[in-house]
Amino acid sequence: MREQLRSRMAQRLWCAGIMASLLLGSQSLTIAQAEKPKDRKASRMTLSSLQDAFSEIADELEPAVVTILSLNPTRGERNNRSKRSTGTGSGVLISADGWILTNEHVTGGIVKVKVRLNDGREFTGTVRGDLRSDLALVKIDDTKPFPYAPLGDSDKVKIGHWAIAVGSPYKYEGTFSVGVISSLSRRQEIIDPTVPTGVRFYPQMFQTDAAINPGNSGGPLCNINGEVIAINTAIESDGGGSIGIGFAIPINSAKFVISQLQQTGKVQYGYLGVEPRSVGPQLASTLNVMSGAYIQSVQDNSPAQKAGLRAGDVVISIGDKNIRNETDFRIVVAQSRPGTTLELVTLRNGQRVAMKATVAEMEDLGRPREEPNVLSRLGIEVEPLTDTLAEKLSVSSRLKGVAVKTILPGTPASDSPELEEGAVILKINDQETPNVNTFKEIMSQLKNGERVTFTFMVGKVKKTATIVVE
Repeated sequence: MREQLRSRMAQRLWCAGIMASLLLGSQSLTIAQAEKPKDRKASRMTLSSLQDAFSEIADELEPAVVTILSLNPTRGERNNRSKRSTGTGSGVLISADGWILTNEHVTGGIVKVKVRLNDGREFTGTVRGDLRSDLALVKIDDTKPFPYAPLGDSDKVKIGHWAIAVGSPYKYEGTFSVGVISSLSRRQEIIDPTVPTGVRFYPQMFQTDAAINPGNSGGPLCNINGEVIAINTAIESDGGGSIGIGFAIPINSAKFVISQLQQTGKVQYGYLGVEPRSVGPQLASTLNVMSGAYIQSVQDNSPAQKAGLRAGDVVISIGDKNIRNETDFRIVVAQSRPGTTLELVTLRNGQRVAMKATVAEMEDLGRPREEPNVLSRLGIEVEPLTDTLAEKLSVSSRLKGVAVKTILPGTPASDSPELEEGAVILKINDQETPNVNTFKEIMSQLKNGERVTFTFMVGKVKKTATIVVE
């Protein structure tokens, strides 16, 4: 009897336990269901805060980002009037007095460019460029201070940090895109037939997946605080558009260039005369060294050779800075003032060797910077009418005239609906223009306010246009 009672009690307790579990489970489920909307609300608040942060950054940055208009459009643009005002690059104001940082390849070796601000105002800017770094400064002036973006510290940037690009891709000015920093040290060699060496070399670039397209060059790459951490420069692309692999020059490298361009208009780079490379895993195992700059070759009669540096040495420090790789070595040497004595420590056959090297000045790669013909008057640049060009423009090669190579946006010539790039100018007023020199001579004699009539050919059609000199 007792055993039956115990059995019944056990069954009741078991059933009670099941019921309690079900009730508790039901309560837990109810609580969980009640918490879901709260969790969603919290998540949305977090996303909303991030969204607000991006909007605030856009409000702060976009007034400081400018479009740099083309003075030397590509051949594909010259005969397309709708593209005349298209920005060929971007830039960022870095001071209230009108200094703009951009890429040297955006300015293209020209001493003056047109700059359009976010508010629509246009200025003519004077260029100071540095071909080696592919960086340039453009100076514009106004009576009122300009909005500008603060410069950050690119040494503090880490992989995975937010990366915000602002610029003028294609014709879309003020475009804002967001991504992350994908890599901190990409070594790039980019073919560029416009420079004397035929190749632009970038010892260190940030990689980002923020959308960067043609026209973004020279614009800022910023962090979540709205500080400029790099200058957008190039993309990896088969078709010409963004595939999520963009490259930007770290702002700390740009600071060195900015300072010298502002002070003297040119950049002096230090030179030792060696070819370094980073110590990779294979070299590290062979040389029993974890990091450093391996010296592949030393030029004859160079500062490095005179100091005793040899091929096969591994430079591990210069002064008080540890040299981790090729990039560290190149930056320290390049940013050392010519005439400075550097104290190097190398590893040679496992032994530390100290030496002193006097830095020389690196050879100037600069190209002549020419102002387009009559840029200051009507905004027209012309070129000789060769047989090849005449065929391209569908005009007779027997014409005695000059071809319009460029019409600068925002100038008197750009206001004329008739005159266009690719036209062949035959006369200015009643004077013939058989060559470029005659054209320039006639233009130099014009006075401000004078009405000038151009007679020209567009294909097989003869036209005229009247423009007022400013």
